[in-house]
Amino acid sequence: MITYFKLLFASILTIFLILFSWKSTYDYNCYMLVFPLMLLLIISHSFIELKMKERLCFKSCYFKANSLFAKLLSSKIAVSIFYVVVSIMMSISALSGVIEYPQKLWLYLLIHTILIIFLYKYFYFIFKNTIRDSYRSILAREWAINIGAIFLIGVFIYISINGYEPTYLQSSLQETILVASNSISSGCSIVNYILKLKIEIDSLFWWIVTQSSNGINNQLAQLGIWLGFLFINSLALLGINRFMAQIIYLLDKLFQRRQS
Repeated sequence: MITYFKLLFASILTIFLILFSWKSTYDYNCYMLVFPLMLLLIISHSFIELKMKERLCFKSCYFKANSLFAKLLSSKIAVSIFYVVVSIMMSISALSGVIEYPQKLWLYLLIHTILIIFLYKYFYFIFKNTIRDSYRSILAREWAINIGAIFLIGVFIYISINGYEPTYLQSSLQETILVASNSISSGCSIVNYILKLKIEIDSLFWWIVTQSSNGINNQLAQLGIWLGFLFINSLALLGINRFMAQIIYLLDKLFQRRQS
């Protein structure tokens, strides 16, 4: 029990220290790129560690040894490049998302951390007699990530439907994009460009979503707009979810090594 609370405290402290440090300092200068790099390394490590173990299984179980897919899926370089690109997309979405998230979602992220720890520990325990020790923690992490993502996306949808709207929303699309772009800036030109581009895309979808709920009677069209909106925001949510689970996973491994 002491180890569990130690993991809980360390995970919350690490996760929110990184996220709040970025949220508080993104507008200063390029030295603050250390936080995006940390997030990128953590997310990409979680992907690559898993896929490096899976790649040989794909080659031996599904594809002929000399086929193109077998070579791609078993290549360390190809696998690493693909998941680094995915991690970059998730990291950019997550880092721009946390700047604008409402307080309700921040509060849930605290609860979500506790949920991920519970799921990770639960699956780690129940896999004891069925999964090899070298894979058990990774598989427990991935199951916690998958189930945690459902809860996180569900809460985001609930908050979005029940009253949350960004402050930059205006009556016209052009004004909305302009106000959104002006609402965020950074002293680092790279960060400034990426954040402005991301918030302009977000503002476009927010404006379409709010207008569709008021002026479009076709339910299929409304569903399509909401699915597009969800897809745009899901990268950020999935990135944050994986980032949290990877922090918990790494800290748990650290504590286990110290005990042994």
